[in-house]
Amino acid sequence: MIFCEQERYQELKTRLYDIQAALELLETESDEHLEQELQTNYEFLSSELKHVEIISLLNQPFDDKGAFMTVTAGNDNLDSLDWVEMLQRIYANWCKNHDCKLQLLDESIGEFCGFNYVTLEITGNYAYGYLKSEQGIHQLKRISPFSEDSQIQTSFAKVEVTPILDETVNFEIPIQDLEFYVQPSNPNSNRISLLVKATHIPTGISFTSKDKRSQLQNKEQALAVVKSKLFALMQIQGVSLKDVKKASTKNVANNPIRKYIFHPSCQQVRDLRTNIETSKIEEIMKGNLDLFTKAYLKQTH
Repeated sequence: MIFCEQERYQELKTRLYDIQAALELLETESDEHLEQELQTNYEFLSSELKHVEIISLLNQPFDDKGAFMTVTAGNDNLDSLDWVEMLQRIYANWCKNHDCKLQLLDESIGEFCGFNYVTLEITGNYAYGYLKSEQGIHQLKRISPFSEDSQIQTSFAKVEVTPILDETVNFEIPIQDLEFYVQPSNPNSNRISLLVKATHIPTGISFTSKDKRSQLQNKEQALAVVKSKLFALMQIQGVSLKDVKKASTKNVANNPIRKYIFHPSCQQVRDLRTNIETSKIEEIMKGNLDLFTKAYLKQTH
């Protein structure tokens, strides 16, 4: 970690030196190649400074951890299922932009398109700190591609973001509050079923893992996600484990945090908590969310 930061610092110094040298040379003569190199280095440093500014705001517990993210459709219509898939692509692109690793842990594929839900594991420096601002209801308005009469359709998706807890967090769930379901193997198949579902009985928080190489690994993965979601619920309610209550099930259409309007006459993404907005929807689809992240962190800092 320290070595990586030292490498990063040295690269920034080198880029800054290259900019200074290019400016001095361009004062005496014009050089198109040098101008392009100057522009590239300037854009890189500008991006890095924005990153450093956000990092300076990430000083809360678990901000430097990875994150579990679950995106769930607000209802079962085609537009909502497609909206979940669109959000999943946004976050996949965000991971590429921030050198984070993304792994699909669980999914429920829609019958005709999209997903009922997806659960992602995102690992990398400050992944949770960056992505915690995405927690909440995301609303999309657009001309439905599934409607024959080109109607405007409003879709909703719920995004949950919780930190990946490591061994430094002293947090154990009493065994009597846990239930594990192991899917029986098919007697007509030689393959052993590896699916394991973990449930925290008092709150109903559960997760199913099936893609690891053994039942034990799937049990550990399922329990890790349950612990993360349970810990986040405790933080929201401000209570200890023994006093945590089942999360309320409010209508997802209430109180969206962000509205997306994808329409030929109006293209806009607006964060309702900070009033930050942009008309560059292509940039948002590419996972460029830092303008919303920075505004949210400044507001809550």
